[in-house]
Amino acid sequence: MRLEEFLEQNILLTDGAMGTYYNQKYPGDMEAEEANLKYPERIASIHKEYIEAGAKLIRTNTFAVNHTLFPDRNICEKVICAALNIAKQAVSESGKDVAIAASIGPIHENREDEGEAIWEEYCSIINLCLKQGIHNFVFETFSDPKWIGRLSEYCKEKCAHAFVIAQFSVNPMGYTGDGYSVHELIRCMEKISALDAYGFNCGVGGAHLKKLLQKESFGRNTMLSVLPNAGYQHELRGRMRYKDKPDYYAKHMEELVSLGANIIGGCCGTTPDHIRVLNEMLKGKSVCEKKVFSEKNDPEQTSEITYLTPFMEKLNAGEKVFVVELDAPFDAKTEKFQKGVYALKDSGVDIITVSESPLARARADASLLAVYGKNIADVQIMPHVAMRDRNLIGLRAEVLGAHVNGIRDLLVITGDPVGRDDRGKITGVFDMNSIRFMDYLKHMNEEVFGNYPMYYGGALNYDGPNIDAIISRMLKKMEAGCSYFLTQPIFSAGDIERICELKEKTGAKIICGIMPIVSYRNALFMQNEMPGIHIDDAVVAKYKPDMSREDAEKVAIEISAGIAEKLADIADGYYIMTPFHRVELVVKIMDMIRTITKV
Repeated sequence: MRLEEFLEQNILLTDGAMGTYYNQKYPGDMEAEEANLKYPERIASIHKEYIEAGAKLIRTNTFAVNHTLFPDRNICEKVICAALNIAKQAVSESGKDVAIAASIGPIHENREDEGEAIWEEYCSIINLCLKQGIHNFVFETFSDPKWIGRLSEYCKEKCAHAFVIAQFSVNPMGYTGDGYSVHELIRCMEKISALDAYGFNCGVGGAHLKKLLQKESFGRNTMLSVLPNAGYQHELRGRMRYKDKPDYYAKHMEELVSLGANIIGGCCGTTPDHIRVLNEMLKGKSVCEKKVFSEKNDPEQTSEITYLTPFMEKLNAGEKVFVVELDAPFDAKTEKFQKGVYALKDSGVDIITVSESPLARARADASLLAVYGKNIADVQIMPHVAMRDRNLIGLRAEVLGAHVNGIRDLLVITGDPVGRDDRGKITGVFDMNSIRFMDYLKHMNEEVFGNYPMYYGGALNYDGPNIDAIISRMLKKMEAGCSYFLTQPIFSAGDIERICELKEKTGAKIICGIMPIVSYRNALFMQNEMPGIHIDDAVVAKYKPDMSREDAEKVAIEISAGIAEKLADIADGYYIMTPFHRVELVVKIMDMIRTITKV
């Protein structure tokens, strides 16, 4: 059956869930995809049940077949081939005209450098399906649209008559796990000419999906697919259940059909009984007209003023900014932090930044401390947001809470890993890396914060032999909305040359790191024990083991201001790291820099 021909006159009914239905029929610790090799007759039986219930399209049992579940590539390919053959056999034995589509789920990304490997894995799966005669593809339960255009084009390039469907999973608020809204996904998918149909599956039940889609408008020729869950899962006697009964499910699906759905079916919790009721509901029905968007009703056509934060206003104006880092306390005593905040405000600092438990040692929460500091002194504060400590729910909640309290400047960092001695007791979360979370924030700005967006910067580790890799990482962050970079401490002529080259090749706004050295012992420690920091012997020689605190601080001011002067034509500002709570020293350094550089 050719799907494009069938859809010209009909609403297409797909099958329902494979994974949850398999677990319901065969409870145990095996994933449905693993049964392709061990129990192929079970998978074939489920396919046949859906066909008998009225499904005109079945999806192969390959949703989670990738390196995550099957690290051995040879095994992975065997599982895919087995799944394709099982589906073809089930259709053949049914004697009915039923189409088969390859179900391809998202391949999880952990690191920034995995992109090409993941793309190659997607291509390998597609090629294997085409080789086995499967030319329909359902990319389902995605949370990020970035691969869809490229994958759709690849499918069409390899097979001109391939039929490609993309489906996204959203929560009841209408957002994917990566922060894309229903509205944004619709507009994004409308621009992909190689895509035949798009829609939503998983995440929500029919009732919530109806509420989300009835607010939206679509392109004139859109093919819309809707495959919601059977309500929401709950645990009963150690097993996950879904609440929506077939008749209730069909009632909401009928309302989705009235919104113009072209393809309907089911996801988690649905069974052949749900599909059977949908088949009865569809009898005598034809495709309904969708609400079509135009420039008049498309919110993207409206223009609003975007309100900058004071820090970003100055940075964008080309004025040099001063950023000073204060340490959060290890305990509940805030006297030193308070003193620092007041002193820096009086000194005219542009923004204070608070680190998020560096070296994975717990300190007062940076965002809460930023709110505290802003409230007591009415000063701009930028908390660090580390990927190490919170899952995506916690990160989103943190950002929302910061925004509610007037904190709109953030520094997004991956975060230091948990120390070896704490492993097993403390777990780093790392749901996201810094680049992916910046992209997430970019979409929160578009969908949540509107004309009062969050502004965020990134850390710049400029050290390393491969400058092209550093540039690539910077550009990825900038593409994800990163407005500026704070660097590691700069000391040597080589450091300055590297910063100059990075700025020339990226055009980024770079706020250069300055870390005052406060003693001979401090100089030796930084020279020998702090990775990525290059301190020449000549700098260490300026300090003496027996020099007084006052004399050492004079040297610190001289060196710090001298570095700032050398960076004057490169730096967009100066990021000064306060050593050992010595805020008075930092104030003197800022004053000297202003005098020398005429800032």
